[in-house]
Amino acid sequence: MQLQSSEQMQIDAPQTIGDTPLTKPDDWEKLGYYDIKAHVGCDEYSNDLLKPLPTLADWEYLRSKYIEIVDKHAIFDDPVPPTEGYTFDENGPPPYYAAHGKHGRGVFASRDIKRGEFVQDGNKGDIEFPDGEAWRRYVFSLPKNRACDILAWTWTQKKSREGKWKIYFALNISILFNGAYDGDANIRPSSSISSRFYALRHIKKGEELLYDYGVYDTVWAKVGLETKAERRRRGQQ
Repeated sequence: MQLQSSEQMQIDAPQTIGDTPLTKPDDWEKLGYYDIKAHVGCDEYSNDLLKPLPTLADWEYLRSKYIEIVDKHAIFDDPVPPTEGYTFDENGPPPYYAAHGKHGRGVFASRDIKRGEFVQDGNKGDIEFPDGEAWRRYVFSLPKNRACDILAWTWTQKKSREGKWKIYFALNISILFNGAYDGDANIRPSSSISSRFYALRHIKKGEELLYDYGVYDTVWAKVGLETKAERRRRGQQ
């Protein structure tokens, strides 16, 4: 999906989203991930299993805000619309689609997937934040429900053993993978520093794709998103 410019998107977005940005507390620049989550108050929205799937307008709005707030040089030019994922290979989008299931919004196999088959390539769809400050500015530029989405969709990861911890999210349906419980994961990245996912077993068409969120460590303090209480314990203001 070619996103030509943030200016045109900003004209259309308010009519589509129909909400206003979050109110920033006075100390918003010092808030950590969990501080912001508590301030926004996402429990009702997060627990709503019937909340709608993001529309094309929603994805384009979030992308335009990323260009406006975080990186004015960012380009989202994948010919596959975010409602279908991204260009997985020369044949088109990845082998899944977004729909509602027992976990609410999720991602489901669009065909049978063989054990060991390559399923998802985060290297093509994941988006990096330069630091915690940029992430905070982005979240507080959004209306509440969209901010709640970003809070749920953000994770931390190192892409190499010696690399730095970075903040990541994605702005296509690949971000809707739900977490696995009680050993029901059916996809997994090759390692904690990889964003390439493979099938752990044969997956039938229509089956939800799930992975263990614990594969990626959550280290908000390493990316500038420690809580105010954690910062005080370290003797910082």
